[in-house]
Amino acid sequence: MDALIALLVLAALALPVLLIVVTVWTVGLARRVRALETALETLQAGPAATRGTVQDPPTPAEMPPAAPSPSIESGQTGARSGQVAPGEPEAQKPAADDVPRDAGPPRAVVLRADKARALADWFKTNWIYAVSAISLAFAGLYFVEYGIETGLLTPTARVVAALVFGAGLVVAGEYIRRRWGDEGAASTAYLPSVFSGAGIVTLFLALLAALHLYALIGPGLALAGLVAVAALAIVLGWYSGPLLAAVGLTGAFAAPFVVGGESDIPQVFYGYLALIALTGLAIDAVRRWAWVSVLTLGLAFPCGWLLFLGAGYPEVFAAYLAGLVLASIAVPVLSLAPAHGGAATVEVFAKGRPRGWPAFPTRLVAASMAAAAGSLVLVSLESAGAFWIAALVLVALVFAVAVWADRAEALEDLAALPALGLVALPVVQAVEGAGVYRAFLATRIAPEGTPVPQGPILLVALAALASLAAAWRSRRGARWPVGWAAAAALTAPATLAALEALWHPAEVLGAYPWALTATALAGMMTALALGFARSDGADKARAAGFVLAALALIAFALSLILTDTALTLAFAVVTLAAAGLDRRFAMPPLGAAVQVGAVLMGWRLVIDPGLPWAENAPYWELALGYGGAVAALAAVLAVLRPLERPKTVMVAESAGWSLAAVFASVLLMRLIEDAVPGPSGESHWAFGLLATIWFVMAAAQLWRMQAGGVMGRVRRVLAVVYGLIGLAALAFALVLFNPLLSGAASTRVLGPPLLNTLLPAYFLPGAVLALVVRRFAFLGWTLRRVLGAAAAALAVVWLFLAIRHAWRGDAMSGAGFTDPELYSYTIALLVIGSGLLWQAIARRSGGLRKLAMAVIALTVAKVFLVDASGLVGLLRVASFLALGLALAGLAFLNRWAAMHTGTAKGAADTS
Repeated sequence: MDALIALLVLAALALPVLLIVVTVWTVGLARRVRALETALETLQAGPAATRGTVQDPPTPAEMPPAAPSPSIESGQTGARSGQVAPGEPEAQKPAADDVPRDAGPPRAVVLRADKARALADWFKTNWIYAVSAISLAFAGLYFVEYGIETGLLTPTARVVAALVFGAGLVVAGEYIRRRWGDEGAASTAYLPSVFSGAGIVTLFLALLAALHLYALIGPGLALAGLVAVAALAIVLGWYSGPLLAAVGLTGAFAAPFVVGGESDIPQVFYGYLALIALTGLAIDAVRRWAWVSVLTLGLAFPCGWLLFLGAGYPEVFAAYLAGLVLASIAVPVLSLAPAHGGAATVEVFAKGRPRGWPAFPTRLVAASMAAAAGSLVLVSLESAGAFWIAALVLVALVFAVAVWADRAEALEDLAALPALGLVALPVVQAVEGAGVYRAFLATRIAPEGTPVPQGPILLVALAALASLAAAWRSRRGARWPVGWAAAAALTAPATLAALEALWHPAEVLGAYPWALTATALAGMMTALALGFARSDGADKARAAGFVLAALALIAFALSLILTDTALTLAFAVVTLAAAGLDRRFAMPPLGAAVQVGAVLMGWRLVIDPGLPWAENAPYWELALGYGGAVAALAAVLAVLRPLERPKTVMVAESAGWSLAAVFASVLLMRLIEDAVPGPSGESHWAFGLLATIWFVMAAAQLWRMQAGGVMGRVRRVLAVVYGLIGLAALAFALVLFNPLLSGAASTRVLGPPLLNTLLPAYFLPGAVLALVVRRFAFLGWTLRRVLGAAAAALAVVWLFLAIRHAWRGDAMSGAGFTDPELYSYTIALLVIGSGLLWQAIARRSGGLRKLAMAVIALTVAKVFLVDASGLVGLLRVASFLALGLALAGLAFLNRWAAMHTGTAKGAADTS
């Protein structure tokens, strides 16, 4: 009974084949009949018609030159591109004159809209061929499965039957191709690919079953068989077209997952997948079917991930990923010395794309490099071994682009992908809390004597190797030598910065070993800077980049081992050294180091450790920290003055005067605190000085806005933020701790009249705003008017509180006014009006003159409405006499000023 069922199964498998063979034979017979009818009609037409249509064969001299054979770069379909199937009229051949002689090789382009539409149209018309190929492949698979379930055949017989069935399909396909052709115009088009593709899949399945299910052959023999089938697929793909290549590659990748089962050596399947990937890339290399490479890599990476998730072996998977990248570089161009030219991937974002779009091989490498780098970062999370294997492979990929592919200019930018992956390794470990990161942090609470892990140092060493590879490439005549030098100067320091930010190695290794690591890296950068300085001549761009890296690393190393004050001084020295190197060797990029140094000094003296440190540090440290920073910035200005460094000078200049102002404010705060017993942090003068400091910092950012660019917008935001902090502090001084509004002890005014704590509380913030209005002419007029009004308001507040404190002392919050106090306000208003009028005359300003007269008018109103009620006798006479004489003199001055400013009519009207 089982034998009968087997025969029925074989018959069922044979029916589709027989049906197709009969169909092909019938179509071929009909074509022969039509050809015979055409020949008969030609003979019956007579010799005259024959002479009109048939010409004598041309002599050899008259024959057109033979078309060149298709090369690897031409992308033609081979010798078969001009063939005509047997039995077709010769007139169907394309004429030689119809083919443009100067037509260049077709470009290998995929993933375009027209290509997608063409593929969709092909599937709409020819979907039955794909289904047929899949059905035939599954027929062989299910036949073997039936034999397993019923025990009808022995394992050897099952494998042999599958091999015979697959070989029979391949032979059938080749027979149809050779006998009737596989051209698009032929009626048998795509049938050879259907049969041969199904046969290739069946052969792959049979070999995998022999190795994986039945252990009939060893890994070596199985690998040899798979190589032979892969080679057969390449040969058949050359003759039978892209459909066979697609069927064979897809089936080959899917075969291990379709067969299933278990294996003692699953890592061998990484080699199998790599072999299939090489096969697909080789087909593209020979026939220039670009989409075959896309299909190959589009299957190779996901299949590799599926195998990794199921079987593990991260070290083998990492090697597999690296192999895919190397194969995508070398195989499509058939060269072990890659020389990819044209546009690079990064140039897609260039304005106007002067080099056009990158060529397909370049885009293929970019995709594979990105996929491999991202995969390696994810693989590093698996275990400690996987972490270090991933790091090594990423460095190897940097070397591959920098050293091995040193002639491939279009691939230069792709070295950034593995370099970024290397920097991302410690970041991903910390974010995910992976094993390497956890084991490193666990050392902090480990028993004494536990070996200290050196992982961060080793990772920085690997990053240093990548930097050296980039530096070597920069000296080899690269398309972007400065870009390679920048990569060399950034890769290792960026890895160290990522470790410091997230791993805090100094807490485990100790500050000195970690600082020594940074110092060693700085030494390497210094050596590279010296080497490039000697070779580059006048152009010091590359050397300047390494100097910047060295200075940053030195500053970082110092930050680990020095105290707060010493670190600030170290930043000051490094900043001055950068300015000196720029002056000595003409390195404009070092201006960035000067600017960063100025910002860092401001950060340390204002924010971290900043003002809290300044409130408690000894006076000598305070003077050393602030004084050293200001002195260094003054020296920087002196060094850079002869050079054309306007932005750097602007930043250093603003940092110098702002830090000097902050130092004066902090010193005044400390002196007042030491003179007052008990806590005095919450007081009008403390908040006033705090507002002064933040207004000064905001003014420094406004001054630097003149440099423009992206940083100009950042500085505008910082100026707004600093200004809002200053306004908040000023609001506390004006409302909560105003001695006029509260009689609490914290609002008590300290010091003699005028020279007391009201001065730093209200006058100094207003003075800063007035200086901004006076000196920052580049600001908009509206903003300057607002700031000027705020400064005037603060001056009025200070003057009012100062006069009231002079007459009332600590009872400033009491109700009512004394007569001397009122008269003092009147005198102050007269003095202010006179001063404004004098300034109006000196500046010939009509606006100031009008403001002066407004103040005088206010004074007159106060005298008549307020002061007169409290005056009696001769005091009233003397007061009004003095006021009249003063007003007469001021009126004369106003008239004289109006005549000299050309506004006499307006003066007459206002007076």
